[in-house]
Amino acid sequence: MENQILELADKLGKEIHQSAQASALRESKKELDQHKDILDVIQAYQEQLDKVHKLEQENKPIEVPDKHRLQELHDKLVASEVFKKYTAAQLEYVDLMRKVNTALRKELAQTES
Repeated sequence: MENQILELADKLGKEIHQSAQASALRESKKELDQHKDILDVIQAYQEQLDKVHKLEQENKPIEVPDKHRLQELHDKLVASEVFKKYTAAQLEYVDLMRKVNTALRKELAQTES
């Protein structure tokens, strides 16, 4: 029985890998990786976001230039078609995984209750 379960899990993993959502995510990631300028903006945005979060955690004021820099980087990202395509693909993939998780939990709830 355990082998059957593992085989089904393996099959599920392969099906998810071959899904349109996973394929779109892989393709959009490849495209994104070819745009160093966008990757640099993503990195700068993450660093600025981390800085702002650290200031918030330390109850320190967030200066206007920091807010403006974060907004400027955000605006650059959302203006990028490549980035929008990638984030849309991420959302579709995450939604698929959420649905898979919900289906599994629904069946497992009877066992775990």
